[in-house]
Amino acid sequence: MIYVTVGSSEKGTEFDRLIKKIDELAKDISEEIIMQIGSSNYIPKNTKYFRYCSYEKSLSFFSKAKLVIGHCGSGTIINAIKFNVPLIIVPRKLQYGELDTDDHQLILARKLEETHYKIKIIYEVNDLEDAIKQMLNNQYNITLNESSYLRKESLIKTIKDFIQSLKK
Repeated sequence: MIYVTVGSSEKGTEFDRLIKKIDELAKDISEEIIMQIGSSNYIPKNTKYFRYCSYEKSLSFFSKAKLVIGHCGSGTIINAIKFNVPLIIVPRKLQYGELDTDDHQLILARKLEETHYKIKIIYEVNDLEDAIKQMLNNQYNITLNESSYLRKESLIKTIKDFIQSLKK
C-alpha cells in the first residue's frame, strides 16, 4: 500500500498539486493508494482518500505502507523513519500558495538530501512517476546495515535542529 499524506494543513494552503498528480498516476500503479488529502479542493477519482484522521489512525497507515509520499513536514518524515518506510517528499511551495509565509519546506528538503537515508526528494510533481517506480523497486541507493540506527538518529537530529532554527 502507498500512503500519501499532506498533513494537517488548513484552508488556504491546500496541496492540490500533489493530490491531483498522484490521482492521475494511480491508474498505472498496481499498489493500493490511500490518500490523506486535508483541505484539498481536488477530490481523487482513482484512489481511496480521507481528509483527516487521528494520530493513531495515521500511524496505522505508516505501519502498513510499502511507500509513503508526502509533504516535507516533520511529522511525516519522523513517522516514515520510525516505521522504516521509504519516503518520497514533495515540498510545498510558497509560489503555488501551498505555504503561507516562507519556503521552509524547501530549506528542510535540501538539508534532508544530505542525510543518505531512504528518502527521495522531488521538487516537481512531474518527476513523481519515475520516483515511485524506483522506490517501489527498492532503488533508493541506500543499503540498511549496522549504521542504519546512526543514520536514523542523525536524520531526526537534523529535523529537530531545523525546527529549532525556525524558532529563533
